[in-house]
Amino acid sequence: MAGKRPRQGWIYMINPYRVSLACHRGHQYFYDLTEPSEVNCKHSDCDQLINSSRVFRGVHPYIIWSSDEFQDDANYITTFTVIPLTSQTTFAGLPTVYPIAKTSGNGLLANSYALVHQISTVDGNCFKDSMGNWSIRMGKVSLSDKSEINQTLAYFLNIPTEPNDDWFRKNVSVNLIQKVYGYLSSAEKKKLLETLLDDF
Repeated sequence: MAGKRPRQGWIYMINPYRVSLACHRGHQYFYDLTEPSEVNCKHSDCDQLINSSRVFRGVHPYIIWSSDEFQDDANYITTFTVIPLTSQTTFAGLPTVYPIAKTSGNGLLANSYALVHQISTVDGNCFKDSMGNWSIRMGKVSLSDKSEINQTLAYFLNIPTEPNDDWFRKNVSVNLIQKVYGYLSSAEKKKLLETLLDDF
């Protein structure tokens, strides 16, 4: 029986044999990885070597972390951002690792650890069988686990959990304000305009 297109939070047992890697100069390409080693950058005039040894080999459980919004875009290239899971305790205790207990809902065979610092992009074909059908998921992480993993990822990427004044000064634009304003209800728009007029 064929599965469905993977969604965020779903867990699959896959072999990520085709992974997107970037060299130190920022050239990003997909590489077929058969064993831990250094690979030559595919860019025509680049002599950089890429260490692919951190990428897991063989079959392991992975959590889909791509946003469903991007996947639903008709022009979206079939790739998935994934976070590997391991039952080994080697990385336990690291601030970029989140423990997940096995449950009937997530389908894990053992208590595992989400290696958030090893998040990567994998070719969508890694989630298909030889006939091109989507694989069947093992299960999915709970909403609370998704929330905790998001916080761990924000820590790993050094993203402030709550935007501060500096963030707004650096990132807010007229286009962003217009976009946010468009989502407000009529009452909220009126209240916001009244507040702005009061400030003047």
